[in-house]
Amino acid sequence: MDNNEIRSLFFTLGIPLVLIIGSWIVHRSIENSRHQYLDNQEAYYRNRIRLTNLKQFPEDISESATLVSGCVVIAGNYFISFISRFKHIFGGELTGYTQLCTDARRMALVRLLQEAEQFGANIVYNVRFETVTISFGKNKNKANGVELIAYGTAVREKPPMAILIQ
Repeated sequence: MDNNEIRSLFFTLGIPLVLIIGSWIVHRSIENSRHQYLDNQEAYYRNRIRLTNLKQFPEDISESATLVSGCVVIAGNYFISFISRFKHIFGGELTGYTQLCTDARRMALVRLLQEAEQFGANIVYNVRFETVTISFGKNKNKANGVELIAYGTAVREKPPMAILIQ
């Protein structure tokens, strides 16, 4: 092989391989950082604010309530798209996209809890999730991102009164 053939082989195989490995490293780094943040936030709110999907409020609802929400917009990255193309050949779950959606749900819920905490709530009723597909550019039929919204009614409940036994 002469120098031109080696150079051509490098540009044909080497550069795409370097880009794939580089995007995988960046993807893993961002994902690990996001998981650490979400784990910390979820641990912080675990015993501070309760969440429920009940539609009806208790009759003894106390002080005040407000709508709270958390929103996140996610887009797939090239590494996930690249791996998913191979999955289309053989079938199966697109685990990269599943993990991305799970992280988006967790992030939206953490943002909802942050807003509820600013309100001073200790419980959020009727927690729901909604999604919207976002597309732009020349190909309007292809999703470029997904917006995930978590919302509910934040309530400041009075603490239960102590029962006095005489």
